[in-house]
Amino acid sequence: MQVLAKDTRVNTFLNSIGRNSKNSRKSYQTGLIHFAEFLKGKKQTPDTIVPILQNQRINTYEILDNFVSYLTLKEIATVSLRIYVGAVRSYLEFHDIDIVPSKFRRRVKLPKFYPDSQEPLSLTDIRDLLEFCSNTRLRTYILLLTSTGLRATEAAALRIMDIDFTTNPTKINVRKEYTKTKRGRTIYCSDEATKHLHKLIEIHKTKGQEDLIFAIRNKTNKPSSVYNRLLEHFERLQHTADKDARKENSKRRKITLHSFRRTAFSIINEQTNSEYANWFLGHNHSVYWTHKEQKKRDIYRTKCMPFLTIYQETRDNTIEASLKEKDRTIKLLSNRIGDIERNQKILMDLMQDPEQLKKKLES
Repeated sequence: MQVLAKDTRVNTFLNSIGRNSKNSRKSYQTGLIHFAEFLKGKKQTPDTIVPILQNQRINTYEILDNFVSYLTLKEIATVSLRIYVGAVRSYLEFHDIDIVPSKFRRRVKLPKFYPDSQEPLSLTDIRDLLEFCSNTRLRTYILLLTSTGLRATEAAALRIMDIDFTTNPTKINVRKEYTKTKRGRTIYCSDEATKHLHKLIEIHKTKGQEDLIFAIRNKTNKPSSVYNRLLEHFERLQHTADKDARKENSKRRKITLHSFRRTAFSIINEQTNSEYANWFLGHNHSVYWTHKEQKKRDIYRTKCMPFLTIYQETRDNTIEASLKEKDRTIKLLSNRIGDIERNQKILMDLMQDPEQLKKKLES
């Protein structure tokens, strides 16, 4: 941040961006740091370049296109490059430098992004990975991500008070401060994840209700610190399990913490429908799709949880419980149907015997 310390225009812009999202502020700040380094060769700064561009002494599109070339030479990933250029473009527009979209497309050539196909992890893949995991905290974290589809930072931000163990399945309150959409939501986790959460909390009996579940120390209540530590352990686990393969022409690993979210979505979508899956993972969904909390919980317990359970023994117990629940429901419906049929027979008999019907009505 030292590169931008004296740039008042930059600070004003970043403070404006940061009002809605701290993460966006960080991304934009990184882009402007690269822009500041690029401008050093021109003996300018992001602050001093603004009046020059406003007076059109330098062509704005030429500067942006040269900036793209600079980032390309630094081998910045295409996705990051496009974000950084977008940040600089937004910064210039914030300071009344007009950038016409059609001219920008013609004059500034951004590298095209060809995303790799993403495949969700299978439960077998996750089980194989966990075979090498001796870290109780990381094991619980992975099981929770798999059964809930939580974003990595959302799970890292969970407090003990956010978990309601009194319901079946266990209910989790996701705080809006740490969601991508800034909307809180209530979801559920599997019995398997619940069991490991209990164990983890039992290990740290001194923790209070407002302490983070995955924090190593009671005083560590910064989700970002917890996330970074868990990510570090996860990368070590990948190396130990020989599952740290990289994407083609990229430094990024094929398996990331986000991979568990893709797995959860794929399974929930397959077992229910896209509306339920999008609601559960915190995506935008139809405002007309509404159900009572109990109904949503029942859908997860009966249709999703058996298929989001990693280990066979736990899955068998979950499926058996679901089958027993269905048997009880079928028996109850059968009894009700029997009662309706008996009442219909009695009514038909009364209709055929007017005298008996009259006595019933008078009694």
